[in-house]
Amino acid sequence: MREIQLTNDRLIGDNQPPFIIAEIGNNHNGSLEKALELMKIAKEIGVDAIKFQVKNIEKSFTKELLDSPYVNENSFGKTYREHKEALEFSKNELKKIYEYAKELGIICFSTPFDVDSVELLESIGNPIYKISSFHVTDLPLIEAICKTKKPIIISTGMSTEDEIDKAMSLIKKYSDKYVILHCVSSYPTNDEDVNLRVIPTLQEKYDCPVGYSGHEKGIAICTSAIALGACIIERHFTLDRTLKGPDHASSVETNGMTHIVNRTKRIFNALGSSEKKVLDCELKNRKKFRGY
Repeated sequence: MREIQLTNDRLIGDNQPPFIIAEIGNNHNGSLEKALELMKIAKEIGVDAIKFQVKNIEKSFTKELLDSPYVNENSFGKTYREHKEALEFSKNELKKIYEYAKELGIICFSTPFDVDSVELLESIGNPIYKISSFHVTDLPLIEAICKTKKPIIISTGMSTEDEIDKAMSLIKKYSDKYVILHCVSSYPTNDEDVNLRVIPTLQEKYDCPVGYSGHEKGIAICTSAIALGACIIERHFTLDRTLKGPDHASSVETNGMTHIVNRTKRIFNALGSSEKKVLDCELKNRKKFRGY
């Protein structure tokens, strides 16, 4: 599996430390102050990057969906439009987020939901683009992202092999800087549906770095993905899983994200070499028990 240059000082690949993404997404609940707090804590924990979602509401969703009633325990408005508008940042707010990331010294990037949002993100210097599972079949959006010439991370939840093939064929026309994420679009994902064995399958088929975007409960599964070759781990991040909002319940809190950072590094270090040989650390016991 080859390596790619994800940022100026960060490689991603088989022999590189795992790249940990704290997906803030909508977990700021529309509050810039809350977003900045999440960023600060993520930096203190030691994640490599934080990620947001950017949308032109009217172009990202159908009018029928936007006009539909949306009244439930996680709703921020009476209609889906009002709900989504309450969770979206303005361009000026996004600029403040990206500027604060530079102050913190942490990578900040976003998932655009439409072509207009790609243009907005380009205007504020977005360094990496994430294509969500939802948009694997949105070829015009993928092409707009490809034309930025920035590294691409694409999730593959709720997608067939044929749909992934078409998206990857388009990406390969423009770029050789891409990472595929195995993902299951179920919130939360049941253990038996995770199928971590897909990771080496994607590595072999697309000959590129592969990571894992998880929505399951706990951290055991996502950290175990490192042992199957995942070079990126992405998890939704929140300060309180009981907060109102669509993603908090399938997110990890500060303690969980701290364990993800520490355990993925430990598992990566333990992978070591594929060569079986007598190690220096074994020589003392080899002498003691075998006499040579």
